[in-house]
Amino acid sequence: MKSIYKKHVFVCENVRESKTRKSCGNRGKKIRARLKKIVFDKGLNTNIRINRSGCLDQCENGPCLVVYPEGIWYTKINKNDCMDIFLKSIINKE
Repeated sequence: MKSIYKKHVFVCENVRESKTRKSCGNRGKKIRARLKKIVFDKGLNTNIRINRSGCLDQCENGPCLVVYPEGIWYTKINKNDCMDIFLKSIINKE
């Protein structure tokens, strides 16, 4: 059986057709791709899982992600924030 991940990160990639609410969409995809690369490059991909998610209901504060098991939320982020998020909340080194 495969080991259970120590951290699980959900990055919103929801795309809305309607313009009445913001959409994380492509910005979320870029954030997830950057986080996945960081985790892979550090050799931590067997302990940390970076997943796309549908809407996390933070549309007005997007793009967003949440880190589990701690339940740490990040909103209004971009791909340039990924290393800080990785250090502070994924591997917990500041």
